[in-house]
Amino acid sequence: MMDLLQEVRQASRQLQQRALASSSRPGAPSYPEALRALLGECLQHGDARVSVVGYASAAELGVAVEPDAVQCHDASGSLDLPLRVLFWAAHRRMQGLRRPSPFHAGNESWRYAA
Repeated sequence: MMDLLQEVRQASRQLQQRALASSSRPGAPSYPEALRALLGECLQHGDARVSVVGYASAAELGVAVEPDAVQCHDASGSLDLPLRVLFWAAHRRMQGLRRPSPFHAGNESWRYAA
């Protein structure tokens, strides 16, 4: 499992570097757009491992993406146990990215919760 976590961190660094290089050219998409496009390529990859590592990288980088391709791999049972664990951990983290936090600026309702 530690090898997978190292792979996710390495993939995240590489994606950031590629997005930065891509966005620095004149007329190129912005860094967030380039990063989202690169992550999309990972998710659409035919290899389940690349897709799950890409999804976990997106979660690590705080980029909310839809895991359609990854879920298909998981549903088909083509993932081994460490990849399934990584997918569900990333999915749980991704859910937190999509859900507004009560601590976001402008939302003071958390102060009054009983």
